Amino acid sequence: MSRRRTALPTMLLLALPVACVALGGCGESVPPEVLTVREQLLLEQEPQGAVTIEQARRQVADNPEVTLIVKVGNRNFEDWSAEDQATFYVSEGYPESDYNIGPDHDPSTCPFCRWKWKEEDSYAVIQVVDQQGEVLPHSAGTVFDLAPGKVVTVTGDGSVDAHGFLVVQLSGLFAHPG
Repeated sequence: MSRRRTALPTMLLLALPVACVALGGCGESVPPEVLTVREQLLLEQEPQGAVTIEQARRQVADNPEVTLIVKVGNRNFEDWSAEDQATFYVSEGYPESDYNIGPDHDPSTCPFCRWKWKEEDSYAVIQVVDQQGEVLPHSAGTVFDLAPGKVVTVTGDGSVDAHGFLVVQLSGLFAHPG
């Protein structure tokens, strides 16, 4: 076989993994209802007016609509998302927040953080719900292409649960580049 004839199949084989990742087609198929929800929730522009998780917790009784800059995942939980429901944990990502810490920093052992750290101000729970307000029965990883540490801006209706943690029913998600 000539070089030209073997180059094309080799290029196609090398391009296949790239196409699978880019198109989201190789591996687990995504149900059509999930694609519809994804299309409805993904935002092309970052929403303005973000506040910290701490500020949102204080304001939701008066105004439940919140916008947060957060990082996917939380140091307290090994799994960032539930397998059978579209619920995921996020950590503070607001640039000036005392709770926006690096992955190597443990506030429970830091002499500066320990005295002021409140666990309920450091993370929130995000829920992807359908039109009836029920959490979707698919993992957030299936609904969105996210990974721990990814910075996103989320909007939605917030409330404080019985344990004092902010829970947001997602109405929009903007994934920051990078």
